[in-house]
Amino acid sequence: MPDKFPLRVRIMRPAITWIVLVVIGLGYTVYDIMLRYPSMPGPGIGQKLMVEIPLGIGPKTLSKLLEEKGIIDSPGRFRLWLRASKKLSMVKADIFELRDNMTPQQILRVISKKGDKKGLRVTIPEGFTLDRIAEVLKNAGLAASRFIEVATDKKLLTELKIPGNSAEGFLFPDTYFFEPDDDAKDIIRRMHAVFESHMVKLGLSEDIDLFKIITLASIVQAEARIMTEAPIIAGVYKNRLDLGKFPSRLMQADPTVAYGCKPWIAPRASSCEGFLGKLGRRQLDDKKNTYNTYQRSGLPPGPICSPGELAIKAALNPDKVPYLYFVAGPNGTHRFSATLADHNKAVRLYREGL
Repeated sequence: MPDKFPLRVRIMRPAITWIVLVVIGLGYTVYDIMLRYPSMPGPGIGQKLMVEIPLGIGPKTLSKLLEEKGIIDSPGRFRLWLRASKKLSMVKADIFELRDNMTPQQILRVISKKGDKKGLRVTIPEGFTLDRIAEVLKNAGLAASRFIEVATDKKLLTELKIPGNSAEGFLFPDTYFFEPDDDAKDIIRRMHAVFESHMVKLGLSEDIDLFKIITLASIVQAEARIMTEAPIIAGVYKNRLDLGKFPSRLMQADPTVAYGCKPWIAPRASSCEGFLGKLGRRQLDDKKNTYNTYQRSGLPPGPICSPGELAIKAALNPDKVPYLYFVAGPNGTHRFSATLADHNKAVRLYREGL
């Protein structure tokens, strides 16, 4: 039976279908970016955050900045919306107070007006311990004399639902703007609220043992000199904590031993008397140091510093690696080994400065 459709029609039909699909896709994208997305709330729970927007910022950098702060969770859509709506020119260079559940329209409304320059600007770097945070706060002119005392206060820890014996690890490293009269409790509440907003951003499920994750993340943070290695280091520690792969389950992490000598850790190990920061056999052999992962199997009693988001992500999703050991290598990297023999070779290279 002859084909009732000419050859030209049969050739054109797929092309027409493809064009229709493209038009529908473009139409939905325009609808999503220009009409739907601008009124969608952000990922958070209403936490207030101070954001500093520099002069001449572009849409890509602005979107990344807001994502890092946990204010938006779709930087690509935000960037497209800014470009398509031609609203970037409205953005001012200033310091603004935003909430992590604002819609893009609300964000733009705020950052298009005069900023909220107030308070003292304080940056807490990733990996800082309670005493180093206290020092930064003191240098900024804030009342931080009771910071460690408050950070280990059981009543405040219960209020904030922080497990363990201190707020270590649960105060997020970031840039803050504090009022000169903020006391230690105000500062800790604020830093913990930012920590919680980042946990919401990471979408952590309720069945995750957050205390163990943050403890591991803090060790990864303390060990990683180059953060691209963080997932590998987390993978090594995951292997060492696996009874089947490493029967002793000894993490053998130097930073944990040193942390066990902090003045607020009780009971105080005898090897910590006179300890000035450089570990020796006396510290490494001391079983009474509860943070001594050379002598005690498994994770230490709690976090040993404030991990950043990359370290937390690494602890949540460690790389699947065959390694059980690592030692410092060149240019801030580490040498990773699967066997003790290979590790001993790497240690010799480290000692020879290679």
